[in-house]
Amino acid sequence: MMMIMYSMMISLAVLFLWLKHPLSMGFILILQTMTISVISGLMLNNFFFSYIIMIIMLSGALVLFIYMASVASNEKFKTPVFMTITFIITFTSSVLVMNKLIEMYEVPLNSNMNYYMISLTKLFNTMSAYLTITMIFYLLLTMIIVSFIASSKEGPLRMKN
Repeated sequence: MMMIMYSMMISLAVLFLWLKHPLSMGFILILQTMTISVISGLMLNNFFFSYIIMIIMLSGALVLFIYMASVASNEKFKTPVFMTITFIITFTSSVLVMNKLIEMYEVPLNSNMNYYMISLTKLFNTMSAYLTITMIFYLLLTMIIVSFIASSKEGPLRMKN
């Protein structure tokens, strides 16, 4: 499972370099975010951090996606055959290379990884609790300020009558 996720991540990164349309770039960014969150959840055996990463990254990516959809709404979307062939070749070659690496170095990609487990208590201990609470209040204050600045009558995403 991890090998497929790693090869998907490599293939999406290579495919992102060839894209020119903003909507397809946003879609690849969303897929890359979901792949990274699944990989981090499987590696840590704890999906809490991966859920937070996915929510934060997807909310930012979807704001960019909406903005680009309003800017580039009339452009044609076409997928060249070269890009599809490049994606397939990159995906299969990365799977083959990872198979060889696993055989050569005997890397356990799907082991328990108890040694690398990150505990949630480290996030909220006394030393980092002040930083965590400060970040929470900063994000709350920023969200309130942005919602006051962006009104429904003004701005780039206003409705036209």
